[in-house]
Amino acid sequence: MISSKRIIICCDGTWNQPDVDPTNVVKMVRSIKPMADDGAQQVVFYDQGVGTGSKTDKLIGGAFGKGLAKNVLDCYRFLVHNYHDGDEIYAIGFSRGAYTARAFAGFVYAVGLMEKSELETLPQAYRYYRTEPGKRPASRYDENNRPTIRMVGVWDTVGALGAPTPLLRKATRNWVGFFNTHISPIIEHAYQALALDEQREPFLPDLWTGTVEPHQTVEQCWFRGVHSDIGGGYKDCGLSDIALFWMAGKAQELGLDLDTRYLQHIGHPNPNMAAHDSFSAGYRLLEMLKFERGIRSVYGDPDHPPLNVTIHDTVMASIRSGHYLPQNLDFPFPGEVIDEPVSDHEYQERRHQQRHTVTNVEAELALAPDAQPLSCELLDYSLEGGIRIRTNHPIQQGAKVQIASDFFDPTEAVCVWKSDQEHGLAFSKAA
Repeated sequence: MISSKRIIICCDGTWNQPDVDPTNVVKMVRSIKPMADDGAQQVVFYDQGVGTGSKTDKLIGGAFGKGLAKNVLDCYRFLVHNYHDGDEIYAIGFSRGAYTARAFAGFVYAVGLMEKSELETLPQAYRYYRTEPGKRPASRYDENNRPTIRMVGVWDTVGALGAPTPLLRKATRNWVGFFNTHISPIIEHAYQALALDEQREPFLPDLWTGTVEPHQTVEQCWFRGVHSDIGGGYKDCGLSDIALFWMAGKAQELGLDLDTRYLQHIGHPNPNMAAHDSFSAGYRLLEMLKFERGIRSVYGDPDHPPLNVTIHDTVMASIRSGHYLPQNLDFPFPGEVIDEPVSDHEYQERRHQQRHTVTNVEAELALAPDAQPLSCELLDYSLEGGIRIRTNHPIQQGAKVQIASDFFDPTEAVCVWKSDQEHGLAFSKAA
């Protein structure tokens, strides 16, 4: 029998009601077994989020972020009351609940684990945490134990800049917001699912930046859909269930024991489902008042590049189908694509240039300048961009080749993608 336990801190987002169209946080909470198959107890704390009470609470909590500090401290109190040496700590969250989960980890790193008898001084501890790290005085917190956090898993973090409106953001920075978006040294594994198609400027995501220590794993994966298509909360949850299963898989790999039969019963991933329109009447009014829609940057701030950005294979499958063309992906993508080989350059050609599909057309391929030409099958081409071929001679991505056919003169091309025997070649002038 394992004596240590797993403590799972679960933080929901703004205006979310757990019993009405549950979010991915709620689904994860309901899937966690109280007693794992390995004998470890799994103890869950669920924080419902801000703006989930009265109409006034919804307004103030949603607009100002009021309550975020309280939520962070509630999570911390639960940890202090329940932690024993050797326990594993997990923190998951969605939206501003994702901010809460990340701030909780930052707070644990800043002050360590206080004694239960010291919890009455939490307001002072929080003020210490809200002081810029370089300006914090030497304190008694330095000697506190700082337990490692096994995993922080979040869906689409927002709220790190304060209130989700430009006019109120400055006023809220005293009690919410990150000083930076670096990974806390006590976090072992950090995962974030992000929404490619969210355009509300107040909901810009907060990606992890900085550096990764050798003992840490970080992955930030982009999925198709808007904010709640990633973190859940819509009745039609085919897209958010994709991100749910992705996160659940990460947690299971690290040892969290989930009820997979429950997840399979309630989860119905559907990569072909249309993304929702997240612009409510209120946000449409802001748009009329010249608050422009914002296209999310997959690559983050060039001065503070995000850590290990990836694209989920369902995104690329949708792009390859020709029915989905996001405006915020540039190719070749500098990160990694999850699970499935993808046609990076094919996307740009479909978007900007006319492609011609052909059948039973042979082309000649030379893998080196003086090499004997090899026969390959031409599948489609764009005179301005490149071609798609099928060949049983493998070509490495980035390799330069010579290609010729009846449709164009011999020219140099670069292999920009491959999937089984299919390869995408970009003409060197377009690569």
